[in-house]
Amino acid sequence: MGGGEGNLSGDLILQMDIDGSEYSVIFDTPEELLKRFRIIVIEFHSMDSLISPLGYDLIRLTFNKILKHFTVVHIHPNNYEKPLLFKEFVLPPVMEFTFLRNDRVQISNKALSYPNNLDAPNGADFPHEDHILPKCWYNTN
Repeated sequence: MGGGEGNLSGDLILQMDIDGSEYSVIFDTPEELLKRFRIIVIEFHSMDSLISPLGYDLIRLTFNKILKHFTVVHIHPNNYEKPLLFKEFVLPPVMEFTFLRNDRVQISNKALSYPNNLDAPNGADFPHEDHILPKCWYNTN
């Protein structure tokens, strides 16, 4: 290859908001290609489908593939829809996740809450305020 055409060996950044198709794209993307990205930001839709066996499996398999090589460094629930309350569990239907490739992770401080002071609502004219994300989404203790 000449002139850098097709050169995907650098630290790439991927931002994906494709309204539910993110699951099939992640499944169809070879791991070697995923690992070329240093940062991946994905808006995941239908997160509230975690309460169904099929939805749980789809989301679990998608995240398992990503988490082989990446660490979640930020989560932001979208304020467009009201979260689903299932028993005592809060499920925002849409959430944006930021992943950092594991060879770049140097976490010294973990987030204490989401959204944090650097977050802003996805849309000021959206019908709901930013949702407080329960610690079970990000606290590994």
